[in-house]
Amino acid sequence: MNSTHLFGENRTRLGHETQEWSVWVSGMDDIHDRQTLGGALNLANELNATFAQMRFNSTSEHDPVMYAVVLHHGYAWTVQTEHAHGLDCGVPACGPCSSKRPAPAAG
Repeated sequence: MNSTHLFGENRTRLGHETQEWSVWVSGMDDIHDRQTLGGALNLANELNATFAQMRFNSTSEHDPVMYAVVLHHGYAWTVQTEHAHGLDCGVPACGPCSSKRPAPAAG
């Protein structure tokens, strides 16, 4: 039996390395690409709220449980996970990460 590890040293890449931000839907194994972290967070929030409502409305104890998980370059994303791996978390206001980002090009 294969295990999926979302976090830790041997985490499983669920999405595509080349796609910076996406949302993976467990159970259906769908991946929805997004342009920004904010877009991925919004979609994950909407999907998780919908899945919760579906579960509340269900009378069956056998309905599948689904989750929407934000992915960063294919891996499950949290600020703490990115920091633990020495990566930029992508949050614009993150002090430790933003201080390491290149300055925007003058236009």
